[in-house]
Amino acid sequence: MKRLVTLAGAVAILFITLWFLWFLYQRFVYVITDNAFQRADIVNVSTEDVSGYILKLYKREFQPVKRGEPLFKVDDSTLKKELSSLRFQISSLKEKKRELEVKLSRLEKQLPASVRSAELQLRAEENRVSALQDQLKETEVLYRTSVSKSSAALKYARSSLQAAKINLERMENRFKRFKNLYIRRVISLQQFEDVKSAYYRAKADYEGALSNYRAAEESLKEAEALKFKVSALKKELSASQRLLGELRQEFLSREASLKQIRELRHSIKSLSEKIKSLKEKEEKLKILISHTLVHSPISGFVAKKWREVGDFVSPGLTVYSIYNPKTFYVLAWIDEDKLPFVKVGNWAEVELDVCGKTFKGKVFQVGKSAGSVFALIPRDTSQGEYTKVTQRVPVKIKLSDVPLSCIKPGTNAVVKIRKSR
Repeated sequence: MKRLVTLAGAVAILFITLWFLWFLYQRFVYVITDNAFQRADIVNVSTEDVSGYILKLYKREFQPVKRGEPLFKVDDSTLKKELSSLRFQISSLKEKKRELEVKLSRLEKQLPASVRSAELQLRAEENRVSALQDQLKETEVLYRTSVSKSSAALKYARSSLQAAKINLERMENRFKRFKNLYIRRVISLQQFEDVKSAYYRAKADYEGALSNYRAAEESLKEAEALKFKVSALKKELSASQRLLGELRQEFLSREASLKQIRELRHSIKSLSEKIKSLKEKEEKLKILISHTLVHSPISGFVAKKWREVGDFVSPGLTVYSIYNPKTFYVLAWIDEDKLPFVKVGNWAEVELDVCGKTFKGKVFQVGKSAGSVFALIPRDTSQGEYTKVTQRVPVKIKLSDVPLSCIKPGTNAVVKIRKSR
């Protein structure tokens, strides 16, 4: 019996010795920590740019979800009413624009031709007035010149006629006296013929002077007749000037109507810009309405459902938290004095507490700062109350061939990382 107890004691001592040696070996070969947890990239899903009450939730907690599947629906009734009102405004503005375009088309065909016609009539009448003014000036000058010349010629012809008449009377009396003297043979035939010739010359001069006088009278009458022509031209010019004024007013009126075309074009342009603005708003509303049905951005599992049907949500307010198992990794916190032995690419063995299995993996990231840097309440050592505390740095490990049943983000793990030498 004593020998059996001795043997059992020896075996126990040997077992403890071997365990202690194994423990030392493990600490010599590996960096070991049980301050490790499963992690995965978690996506918090909320509405992008709309607010409202949740009408429906399509997924429950822990359910699998595929990328693009609907997650929840937000009430879009207000947005749809706004969209309907906006479409009615656009329709009304388009109808008004079509009416203005029809009116503009009609005016563009009618008014320019009407304005050109009025302009041609105005220019023709202006030319006619100018021609009448020139003709009136010429006629007035001709009238004054002709009357002056004819009056002077008549005066000269009258004086010449009087002189010729006096001379004729004198020569006629002399002719009669010398004729009696010749009959009585007091004078010679030659003397009588000389007197007779002088009498006939005086008679011819008188008839010539009388003819000139009558011609001068006719010329004066003709010159004075130009007065009626001047009066007629003045009346015609006055009538033409009145017509010119009417045509000018008509032209200005029709030309002013072209302003209506410019105003219509401006109105149509303003309507087009307003319609464009409303269409842009319509497209934004359509996008907002489409955003009321929120889809899953990734494939994975619903980790947490934060809201219920009827809750009010707004952009940034999380409704679902989803993680993708493919982004699964283990986060281990390594003491700072052991960190020199840990490098990217080091092999690791990780035991997952959730399934009690060990898996191989590799370090793929080593932190650049201690976790205490990001503590909500950092430790204040500025007053000298300082006790050295070993800090820990995060190290990320990627495992391979881990079954889906073992992936539970947040659960514990034990990590052994082969040291680098």
